[in-house]
Amino acid sequence: MDLPESLPDYGSSLKVSEEELNILICGKNGSNVDTIIFTNINAEKNKVTMISIPRDLYYEDKKINSVYFYYGMDEFISQIEKIIGREIDKYMLVDMYVFADIIDLMGGIDITLEEDLIDPSYVTYDSGVWSTLYYPAGDYHLNGTQTLRVARSRHYSSDYDRAERQQMILEAIKAKALDMGIEDTGTLYEMVETVLDDTETDISLNEALLYYVKYKDYEIARGNVISTGNVLQTEHEYVNYDTSASEEVCDEITGICEIKNFVYTLLPYEGNWDYIKWYVDGVLGE
Repeated sequence: MDLPESLPDYGSSLKVSEEELNILICGKNGSNVDTIIFTNINAEKNKVTMISIPRDLYYEDKKINSVYFYYGMDEFISQIEKIIGREIDKYMLVDMYVFADIIDLMGGIDITLEEDLIDPSYVTYDSGVWSTLYYPAGDYHLNGTQTLRVARSRHYSSDYDRAERQQMILEAIKAKALDMGIEDTGTLYEMVETVLDDTETDISLNEALLYYVKYKDYEIARGNVISTGNVLQTEHEYVNYDTSASEEVCDEITGICEIKNFVYTLLPYEGNWDYIKWYVDGVLGE
């Protein structure tokens, strides 16, 4: 992606629109936020746009996904708002295993993998057989456990690929809900109620059902991921604890060298957070 030579002065104010509803959709594994997707619903364009935010984004000296664990949801949302420059109206924090149960309740979902998904580090157990994750490119009907595997695998594909798969799964869930039709509203109600019962959210059951009825026919724009392929760059930060990465660092004056541990961090290009706001504006057509 070609970056602009100059950026608008975004300041600290957040963009708000009466024609838009912004929902932060997050997935968690235990106490850790594992997935962060900013979802913009535009009533004027009849369009739902998903933008994935990497959990390893390093903001104010900490990984963004650690903010929820240490400071709670209100502060987590506040920091996401500052990063993207948009006000968030509603949020959902879904446990990954509840997510799998919902897909089973729906009878599974259909997805298409454009490339092989191979992860030798992801151990699986099916029908008494141990194996590792391997899905050749093609069409699949997945149950909840299988969907969770596709959504979470990350070691042998890029974070961009992982985020794209997660967005694809959300689109497949919407497609399956539509396929269920109005004759199966009981299952739809049960599905939404089950999600909300085990989800940290400020969306009520009635609101969730209203959103479905109101926005179910909107176009979904996915594949948007804030990444090193557009406005982010990878750096490393020295830390005082054991990590899997280390290097020798020498003092230019004394010549004394020592081994320092470090972690890789994701930061906006040139450390300028306005690049992320610029990217979000571009994706949303502003």
